[in-house]
Amino acid sequence: MIARFVKANPVFVLAGAAAIVSMFFVPPNAGYTSYIDWRTVGLLLCQLMIVQGLMESGAFRLLSGRIVRAVCSTRSLSTVLILACFFVSMLVTNDVSLISFVPLTILLLSAAGAADLLIPVVVLETIAANLGSMLMPFGNPQNLYLFNLSGIPGVQFIGIMLPYTLASLGLLLVSCGFLPKRALAVRGEGENLSFGRTEKVEGFGSLVLLAVCILAVFHVGNVPLLLALCIIFFLFADRKVLRRVNYILPLTFIVFFILTGNIQALSGFSEALSAVIKGHEMFTAVVASQVISNVPAAMLLSSFTDDYRALIVGTDIGGLGTLIASMASLISFQFYCGAEGSKPGKYIGVFTVLNAAYLLVLLLMAWFL
Repeated sequence: MIARFVKANPVFVLAGAAAIVSMFFVPPNAGYTSYIDWRTVGLLLCQLMIVQGLMESGAFRLLSGRIVRAVCSTRSLSTVLILACFFVSMLVTNDVSLISFVPLTILLLSAAGAADLLIPVVVLETIAANLGSMLMPFGNPQNLYLFNLSGIPGVQFIGIMLPYTLASLGLLLVSCGFLPKRALAVRGEGENLSFGRTEKVEGFGSLVLLAVCILAVFHVGNVPLLLALCIIFFLFADRKVLRRVNYILPLTFIVFFILTGNIQALSGFSEALSAVIKGHEMFTAVVASQVISNVPAAMLLSSFTDDYRALIVGTDIGGLGTLIASMASLISFQFYCGAEGSKPGKYIGVFTVLNAAYLLVLLLMAWFL
């Protein structure tokens, strides 16, 4: 049982072990609670419940049938899903984009007889969400933080990231061209579905909560109140939703917050970082993101430099690379691990190779720009 849990949740287990080791250097204290971005964790829980509610209501099955019937091949289906992650992430963050589309992708490709494409498509969706979100100041957490801290005007911010966004779109289109082009073998998913009153109420309520959740992402609304509404709604509408939510994912976020908080608290580490970062902000941001992820990297490095433009570029493209370079990548990985016949080891291998290739191209571009 333990071995099965470790296999299904390797990132959580490794991060947990690293966090425990860090506690020997920074003993647990009252300051630990300040490490955790409770707003992010609360929004993530809400999003997980809402997406699970949409799945239980049959809304994804209905949508999957319509999308499958609108495309003619596995390549066109995969391309639509990957580009959807890219463009939607600009408006509702990379996290929400992946939470919305990865479960749908797993459902669609399985229904279309193309489960063998799950790994490359989900990996490309993850890359697409991380790269699409870098265009807007509110596209991801590190952009919002650095945007508020730097005082850079919104138009100028978009101008900084636009060349990288356009290059990323071109790379994604080229990558999609290499996906297999096979006729879709639809298994009737989404066809002849009948929805009772309970499913309709659950689906409509989930859509309303999704709209409220998107507003909360833009700081319109109260996250604790939204979380309470989600719990109350699903307690009455469908308790299976609360049982089937992937709680390991928000726990993984909490573990990472503790780990990175302890790293920041190590004075020796901070002094060494201050000595090496000056004049190498972008490269340092990319490297730091690979180890502690781009959000805490942005928060940590911004204390040692005022070259915010370099930090914005570095932490955005630094979201590529390792599985923990962007916390949003953990979302799609956890969803994939829950799919029937998943192969976490193979996923990590493909993820690392493709991310490294994209990162190398964008790093070369940043060097010339």
